[in-house]
Amino acid sequence: MVRFSVIEHQLFGGQCNGCGKHHCAQTPDSVPSGQMGPNLVALIAHLSGRYHLSIRNIQDYLVEHWQLHFSLGALSQAQAKATSALGDPYRQIGDFVRQQPVAHADETRHFRGNECRWLWSLVCVQACYFLTQASRGKEAADRLLGEFTGYLVTDDYVGYNRVPQSRRQLCWPHLIRKFIDIAGRVSNGGKIGRRLLLLAHAVIRTRHRWQDQLIDEAVYYRRMQRLRRSFHQTLERGARLRIDGRTKRQCQHLLKRESMCWTFLKDHRIPLDNNSAERALRPYVIWRKLSFATQSYQGDQFRPLILSIVGTAQRIGISSYQFIRIACHQSMIEGEVKVRFPFDTPRLATS
Repeated sequence: MVRFSVIEHQLFGGQCNGCGKHHCAQTPDSVPSGQMGPNLVALIAHLSGRYHLSIRNIQDYLVEHWQLHFSLGALSQAQAKATSALGDPYRQIGDFVRQQPVAHADETRHFRGNECRWLWSLVCVQACYFLTQASRGKEAADRLLGEFTGYLVTDDYVGYNRVPQSRRQLCWPHLIRKFIDIAGRVSNGGKIGRRLLLLAHAVIRTRHRWQDQLIDEAVYYRRMQRLRRSFHQTLERGARLRIDGRTKRQCQHLLKRESMCWTFLKDHRIPLDNNSAERALRPYVIWRKLSFATQSYQGDQFRPLILSIVGTAQRIGISSYQFIRIACHQSMIEGEVKVRFPFDTPRLATS
């Protein structure tokens, strides 16, 4: 059985026989306050953020592995200490992602007790940034994006409309799901859907062939322009339908946002899908199913922070636990957190 170690620090005090004043020794700066040291605080945070354990399961884990007995409140306070220690690296992640030329955004439900809130994500190649907010509205999207000026890949959600259409790329797999729905309808609406679905698959196939170097760049852009014209013509036919009003409205809506389907032609770094943001959110969706909802503002702060730290560490290939441990040690022992993620030099995006 692996055992824990306990270090007891005794503070001696007394009363001066001359003046009667009481004196008590002070703990050295290198001694953390509370029952837990930085290594244990880091482990508790990592078990939550990386392995999605609930507070109660962490409590059982510590008892079974090390015979350590802590209350649920003490474990929650350990998460609060980790939140404080990781605050600066968390803000570094947010600043870094907002400076990238291409980013992905998405959101999913988050619960505080019985109250529905939202966990937002902003993701790039090297980092993923999460933010818990009370709503799914435009103001929440604005707080997530901050001063972001690059190309943004999203679904068709209107909350991201603050980003100009010239800098926004719609997710083609999301469009394909819409086209599948339209294709299942009867009459001319179904024909429009099947044509749009065929063109969408052709767009993705052409992109893959270019990425695999099976066609050169000139052929790639020529085929994409031909597909773009056919796509536009099909939407126009759908927008003129007289019988299928639902398909007509969907085609009219997409015509207004059609330019956002083709932003990827401006920059080869822009992907056709929003898979990066959806994959970044998946660990939290699993955590949400395995664990209970948060119960306080402190929990709402901890979850996006630890997800950002763990997800970013995985993307750049470093140990998330070691990073958390170093940050907790610097915070609790040295009093200043200096550790930062070793990102490449940020490249400012241009509009």
